[in-house]
Amino acid sequence: MEPNCDSVFAPAIPTDIHGIKILKQPSDAKLVELGVASWPIWESIPCKFPWTFKKTETMYFLEGKVKVTIDEQQKEEEITLELMAGDLVVIPKGMTVVVDVTEAVKKHYYRDSEIVKSESPSKA
Repeated sequence: MEPNCDSVFAPAIPTDIHGIKILKQPSDAKLVELGVASWPIWESIPCKFPWTFKKTETMYFLEGKVKVTIDEQQKEEEITLELMAGDLVVIPKGMTVVVDVTEAVKKHYYRDSEIVKSESPSKA
């Protein structure tokens, strides 16, 4: 199942902070519905780096803590969010952030497909 922002959170209401949607402690049923256990896993030791999301990314944090600062060029004021174990998060395509892994992190993630539908050649 390819999650989209509406189906990821229904019926729960996520917190929306400058386009980043966060749901704290989603139910096990929601995680199963989304197929989170089948998503790839990303792990990191504490570090800090800039990142631009080339695709919308849905992530579920299993362990650790990460501070995400939204690039202030995109927003009027600097916004820093702390994401941690138990958070289900959707970050939109095109958002630029600084990721600060403050505690070793382990998360499942899913990036939206960029499937290009090919047009079949017209037959004469």
